[in-house]
Amino acid sequence: MKIILLSLAGTCAFLSLVFTLPATDLGDPAPALQIAEWVKGKPVDLAAGKGKRVYVVEFWATWCPPCRASIPHLTELQKKFKDKDVTVVGITDEKSPVVKKFLTTMGDKMDYTVALDSENKTAEGYMGAFGINGIPHAFVVDREGRLVWHGHPMSGLDKVVEQVAAGKFDITISKKKAKAEKMVEEFFELAASGEDAAKLDKLGKELEALEKEVGGIMDGQKFDAADMRKRAKFQRLVMEYQAALTQDDTNKLAELEKKMETGAPAEFKLAEFKSGAQLQKLFGTYYEAVTAKPDKQIAADSVRKIEALDTKNAQMLNALAWAILTDEKIKERDVPFATKLAKAAYDACDGKESSIVDTYARALFDSGKVDEAVRYQKKALALCKDDETRPELEKNLQTYQAKAQSR
Repeated sequence: MKIILLSLAGTCAFLSLVFTLPATDLGDPAPALQIAEWVKGKPVDLAAGKGKRVYVVEFWATWCPPCRASIPHLTELQKKFKDKDVTVVGITDEKSPVVKKFLTTMGDKMDYTVALDSENKTAEGYMGAFGINGIPHAFVVDREGRLVWHGHPMSGLDKVVEQVAAGKFDITISKKKAKAEKMVEEFFELAASGEDAAKLDKLGKELEALEKEVGGIMDGQKFDAADMRKRAKFQRLVMEYQAALTQDDTNKLAELEKKMETGAPAEFKLAEFKSGAQLQKLFGTYYEAVTAKPDKQIAADSVRKIEALDTKNAQMLNALAWAILTDEKIKERDVPFATKLAKAAYDACDGKESSIVDTYARALFDSGKVDEAVRYQKKALALCKDDETRPELEKNLQTYQAKAQSR
């Protein structure tokens, strides 16, 4: 588990269904997979595999960027442990045509069993039992048919599968780590609220003791109670700042900025945060003015204010440009505005990020600058290191080239 400061530019995918089932525990028997359709691979029967196979049951969705990023990793995991009786199963609650189209696009890049959940029954038995709403999320079932681990598929899954397949996995340590992760969440919430200092001190000592006992309770981070308290309090300031910005409370904003300057972690840049927060707010106003409540004057004013901002947040600028170019709710697209945002994102990353170059190429294409779009799309492909997104970039390039040739 990693505690991360809230990011205005960040995105996070969640299941639409919020689970409230009673929690189960690691070491309990794994629930049966209740599947509406096996879209890829042979049907999996956990009961039939008991005593023989190890299973990785992962919950995902085609629309979820972190899920898509995990797919190549799971494919490699399946290949690596195929001869050690390990089966990877990806489960989604989406419609069959959507998933089949996605699988066709992915081809061998998504080379493991894929299934459609039956009325969310499988998700309820796994995700709901542990109170988990975020995806992607994976569970490991050992040869005895027990749930022995769960977590993000990119966070320690390989090592767990290797140990489980070799019969060397320590379920006791796994249960203690799972308990510690919940305690860390409780600690963080208490520290952010500033309430019950005595309970917080006690919880911090317990976590530091668990850290030594199990050899680490947060992936890639050492638990430090004092540092965690500082970060939690700072995150609360960030949330208060966002609320004050929404309410245009200038006095409150000035007060919070002073507190943030003294309490910020070393990596935090206040100026960048402020411009990013302002950009997000202004774009929210713009988006509403071109979708839900059309108002050309408000939209024009928002564009003027956004263009006056000096923000270097490449990811956010890119996201806004892409929204203007592709969001289905926007019927009248301001392509020149999107192009300015895309170019600003391109400049901010020095033209070195594939996805940002791809957006800039799309903006140029929609502006009628087809030859330039072809040139930049080729650059996006040259920069691309993700096999999952490469087919889409290649498809875009073919579209641009076809248009150039037709002229």
